[in-house]
Amino acid sequence: MNKFVIILTLLASVLVPSYQELHAETQSDLLPPAGPTSTVEERRIRSSIQKEVARLRQKEKKLEMKEMELKTLSREVDKKLAEMEKARIALTELLQEKRRLENEKAQALSKIYEKMDPAKAAQLLISLEKNLAVTIIEGMNSKKAGKVLNNVEPKIAASLSKSYASLEE
Repeated sequence: MNKFVIILTLLASVLVPSYQELHAETQSDLLPPAGPTSTVEERRIRSSIQKEVARLRQKEKKLEMKEMELKTLSREVDKKLAEMEKARIALTELLQEKRRLENEKAQALSKIYEKMDPAKAAQLLISLEKNLAVTIIEGMNSKKAGKVLNNVEPKIAASLSKSYASLEE
């Protein structure tokens, strides 16, 4: 029974360490005071505890290294995300500028088509891509657009009108 109490005392003092004990400078700080070790069993337990403490310290060092690696990777990821956000903003600005220029050109084309003879404008309009044709009609004066559509084949005029109406909604 006496050996059992000694072993439990040794184990309790090692297995329930405080925060300071986990960060002690030497292994001997974690072990109970070395008194006269009279039995082989006590020396074996002491040796086993020392090995476990060494293993835990090694594991703690590895965890600290992994934590440093993760922090470094996290900073790199944050940096890349910031760069990607800047690129996204720049791309959005470029797309807005492209749309603005396209709208300006479409307005200019609308004015050109308004000044043309309605029959000639209708002939050119049906040869264009549908979206561009609708954009041109949209920019025209409604009376002049009506005259142009009056010179277009009824099916095509209906299709352009339908697209124009859905664009307006």
